[in-house]
Amino acid sequence: MQKTAKLQDFFSIFEIPDFLKPWIDRFFEDIEIELVMRLTNKPLTRREINLAFPPGLKSDSPDDSSDLATRAYRKGIINRRDDHRFEPADFHARFDKWAMFEGWKDIPDEIRNQLNARELAYYERQHSDQISKLKKGQPREHSLIYPEYILLHEAEALLERAMHIYLLPCNCRSMMKKCSQSVYTCLRFENDRDVGWEISKSRAQEIVCLANKNGLMQSGEVGIDEDGGLSGAICNCCADCCYPHWLAEHRNAQKLWPLSRYVARYLKDRCNACGRCARRCPFQAFTSEKSRRASNAQSRTIHFNEDLCRGCGVCSTGCPQEAIEMTAIECKQSLVNEILKRV
Repeated sequence: MQKTAKLQDFFSIFEIPDFLKPWIDRFFEDIEIELVMRLTNKPLTRREINLAFPPGLKSDSPDDSSDLATRAYRKGIINRRDDHRFEPADFHARFDKWAMFEGWKDIPDEIRNQLNARELAYYERQHSDQISKLKKGQPREHSLIYPEYILLHEAEALLERAMHIYLLPCNCRSMMKKCSQSVYTCLRFENDRDVGWEISKSRAQEIVCLANKNGLMQSGEVGIDEDGGLSGAICNCCADCCYPHWLAEHRNAQKLWPLSRYVARYLKDRCNACGRCARRCPFQAFTSEKSRRASNAQSRTIHFNEDLCRGCGVCSTGCPQEAIEMTAIECKQSLVNEILKRV
């Protein structure tokens, strides 16, 4: 009875939705639930946490990744405050890390879909004000992260400027699982919760080039920190799993989230109608139509709808005839433009 009451308190503290309660063991160990309950009324230091729990979970080294505080922090269960004490996180932080690193723990598709719908609603609440400001043409704060479509060579230039680059699984693709693209495509400039793998600039550029070759769009979710360095990440996105693209459709902000900075220019005289642009375009701006000539031979016609183009550039990099050029458009709200001028 006492355990049930404690569990109900935990559900309330961590805002666990009712549909997930039968599956709570997939997300939390008993000792992690106990830790959250202890920290609810009084934030504790790492040493205090390790002293409060069984000897097997203590650590004499503050950097030992096996201690309970470090493990729970990396798993998104607790947050580290500015005073180095720990307090409970929330389920959004936990779900993010669970999806990226622990999603192999089985839950039914129905539960996963409900989780994703809940997380998408949370993402929308987080960014609704930013989208409203973009629609009104209002200026943005440099510290805020806005997704912007970037071309391949721009992604390489941003990576060249970064002080540190960390590879993490794409959280959107890990959660949604709606395509077969690799999840190892998220390149971040900060090591959130110390769970990323630091990689070289050349390795990061290889990842971006391969992602683009495979038809993924590059998005710069970048800001400028207090020291003038880059913050945020470069994402390699598909239209199937990407949260920003889902939000854009829901809020009718298709060219604002991510922010469009280019539009494709179709050079029909160079085109041999191979149809690759139509296969690569995520938004059906390029389409291919087959027809038969009088000789009964098949021919193909390429159609381009500029209104549907968002300027991601994957059509251009995939065109063997160089029949597509990307033309810059005026975009006063772009922070990427400002950053690239300094590179």
